[in-house]
Amino acid sequence: MKTTEIFYPSSRNYHITFVNASGEEFPIEPPNYLLLDFSGFELPNTDIQMTKAPYQDGKTFIDDLFEERYPVLEFAIFGSQEEILNRRLIVNRIFNPRSGPGILRFQNISTYELEVITKSINFTDSTRTSHGVAVVQLVAPNPFWYDPTQVQKIMVGFSGGWSYPWSYPVSYGQIGTQLTVNNIGSETPVEIYLYGKLVNPTIKNLTTNQEISVIKTIEDGEILIINTAFGEKSAMILSGGEYINAFEYVHSDSEFWSLIPGENELTYTVSSEGENAECRVLYYHRFVGV
Repeated sequence: MKTTEIFYPSSRNYHITFVNASGEEFPIEPPNYLLLDFSGFELPNTDIQMTKAPYQDGKTFIDDLFEERYPVLEFAIFGSQEEILNRRLIVNRIFNPRSGPGILRFQNISTYELEVITKSINFTDSTRTSHGVAVVQLVAPNPFWYDPTQVQKIMVGFSGGWSYPWSYPVSYGQIGTQLTVNNIGSETPVEIYLYGKLVNPTIKNLTTNQEISVIKTIEDGEILIINTAFGEKSAMILSGGEYINAFEYVHSDSEFWSLIPGENELTYTVSSEGENAECRVLYYHRFVGV
């Protein structure tokens, strides 16, 4: 029987893996699969928003917003005819959009992740009987790639104690009322965890001149959690295992700031605080393309 020799590229310095909502990983790697091509990983399309007044020459720029991203994966499926058919079933199961959003992972020197949903899967037969070809079209409603390692910075208002973070991997920051955060990616939202006992906390981004102030006493054992992400802006108090809406305690002049690219000077102040009080700022570096 005549066999077909398959040559795999040895110089490829990147890897692409899909992780479905159940946590199943699907690396597009030999010997069963081979990545042929991919697209939609670069800068996404931009919606340039403009307005035009009567008799105005041209238009006035208002803002620019990134649109959703449409990554495409093309890969070969190797094996006998029966094996190819069975592996097609695996591809359909792993990429099934009814399972929920998955993660597209791109690894080279660093690792980047993108939340995606499958739009379509198309299979074609190769001219060679040794493999078939799959083309998977994905949709990323949020177009930003993320470094999956969450960064965590810690501040205390006065002389309060501090404890080690509860999750890993993390990046430790200095202890104090002010610190510099270097955001190596695009603008990114933050989550702020404030541990009591503390009174009337204010967390300010001096670089953007924006601050969040909460007029409230957070008791020892309680946690005030602030999220500044678009569509997820919130202030909650975790007390006794229950989440309580604390938005009413946020000062009306507050702005739910994000970290801009580059250095951000942050400050944290309180009217008073207890021994276990501290402020933790958590965020992910995110990127417009990889």
